[in-house]
Formats: sequence, C-alpha cells, structure tokens
Amino acid sequence: MSGATASQTRLRQGRMTPARALARYGFYGALLVLLVVFASLSPSFLTVTNGLNILQQTSTIGIMAIGETFVILTGGIDISVGSVLGLGGMVAALVMREPGAGPVTAVALGMAAGILVGLCNGLLIARVGIDPFITTLAMLSVVRGVVYIISNQYNVDLPEGPGFSWLGRGHIGPVPVAVGIFLALFVAAMVLERRTTIGRSIHAIGGNRRASYLCGLPLAGVRTATYALSGALAAVAGIILTSQVGLAVPYQGTGYELDVIAAVVVGGVSLTGGAGSVLVGALGSIFIGVLMNGMALVDVPAIWQMVIQGAVIITAVALYGVARSRTS
Repeated sequence: MSGATASQTRLRQGRMTPARALARYGFYGALLVLLVVFASLSPSFLTVTNGLNILQQTSTIGIMAIGETFVILTGGIDISVGSVLGLGGMVAALVMREPGAGPVTAVALGMAAGILVGLCNGLLIARVGIDPFITTLAMLSVVRGVVYIISNQYNVDLPEGPGFSWLGRGHIGPVPVAVGIFLALFVAAMVLERRTTIGRSIHAIGGNRRASYLCGLPLAGVRTATYALSGALAAVAGIILTSQVGLAVPYQGTGYELDVIAAVVVGGVSLTGGAGSVLVGALGSIFIGVLMNGMALVDVPAIWQMVIQGAVIITAVALYGVARSRTS
C-alpha cells in the first residue's frame, strides 16, 4: 500500500460517519431529547426538587451499575447483585440490633459480606473457569437462601437512632446523602478507570483477552477484582436502601439485577466487553430514572410504563449494535 493510499485509509477511518456519531453520542442525544419532551409536557419536571428526587430514586441502581459496568467491560456479567443487595442490607440490620454495635461496624460488615460473595464469583469464574452467567445465576439463588436463613424469614427492624438512618434519609445541605455517596463513588470509579493501570487493564481484557494474556496482564486477578467491587457496591446499595425504609426484608433486591443490567446496556456498555465506560454505565441508570419519573409525571399508566421501558432498552441495544457493526 502506497503512502498516499494509507493516508486516505486513515482519513476515512477517522471521519465522523453517522454510524460512528450514533455509537459515540447517541446516548447523550437520546437523554437530551427525553429531557426536552418531558419538560414540555410537565412544568414540574425541570425543577431542582424533581432533579434531586430522580437522583435519589436512582442512586442505589446507579451505585450497583458502577460495579456491574466494570464486570461487563471485562466480558463478564454479574446476575447476583440483587441478592447481594439484600444480603448487605440484612447483615447491616442484624449488626445494628446487636448491643454496642454502631453504624460504622454495620456498614463495614455489610460491605464485607458483599465483597465475600464477589470474591467467590470471581474465583469460580477466573480460576475454575465456570461461565459467568451460570456462576452468578447460581450465586443469586445461594445468597438469597442465605438471607432467608440468617433472618429466619422475618423482617428485621432497625433500632431507633439517627446514625444509620442518616445514610438513607439524611441530607448534606439540599443534597440527599444517598446521592452524595453515588456521586462520590462515581468520581472514584472514573479515576480508577481512566487514571490507573487496573482501569486500562479492564478495557484491554474485555477488548481482546488473548492479546491481554500475551502481554502479561493478570487476567484472573483483574477479573476477580471486578466481581469483588461489584459485590461491595451492591452491598452498599442494600445498606442505603435498608436505611431508607427502616428495615431489612428477606426478599429485598429481588429483580434489581435486571434493572442494573438494563441501565448499563442502555448507557452503551457492550455486553461482549471492552466497549463503554463507567460514565455511560452510571448515566444509564439516570436515563432510566428520567424516563420513569417523566412518565409518572405525565400520568402514563403503570402497565404502559413497563412496555415503554422494555421497548427503549431493546431499541437502544439494537441501535448500538448496528452502529458498532458499521464502525468496526
């Protein structure tokens, strides 16, 4: 290939085609359209109060989506996050009922339970070689059973006191604490992804696992770490949710894994790994929150809300798939 031909090829590859624009900016355009539509239909939509309400409603899903994004970027998937949410909240609630135990101990042990489950997932997948879908699907059932066992199938009420409840119901100025935790974790995850070796390794492993292995990247260690992080963040979400409602219930978190994965893929993270980022993964949860909040404000019937949410997810995944196939 001559120098001129090679230069022309590179120019064509760098040109912003409609497919490349859709793959890169389609999500942000869809979010903007959603904001404009609901703002025109409901005067109370674009208010600070409603904005904070959306963020608070989506904070737990957003926190879980951060961990799920890292897992999916490596080419894996974690379906156990809903059960881990329930485990983290239940462990924290049980610890809070022990004499002398405080919020710090409750949060630490709740997170430790989530990390333990994540490590088990990671070791079974990365070291033993079991398929991620099968492993985490089985772990979803195992952890849910453990939650029922340690709670004796009863709801666990939290003792009265401002410390633990502050996590779910408190405010820092006008901002709910849960939203502050979500934003802090989001910033930390962005730094981890963009400024550290492990963040770059996660993208490399998801993009080409064979090449990453030949380059000497610690595939098993990185993949296990992403599952441990996913477990920890799911437990944090469970602790916040338990704090908000004032009790832990054995079935808490049921179905949340579907909402989390939906948020991540709507944001544009590819289920095959390597494509996407923490930014779009976390913003995907806000997109879903904006959609559901806006439909509620304009009085869309609940049954149609489910239909529309499912249709939006399918449409988003289909468009991303077409765009990426034409840019590859």
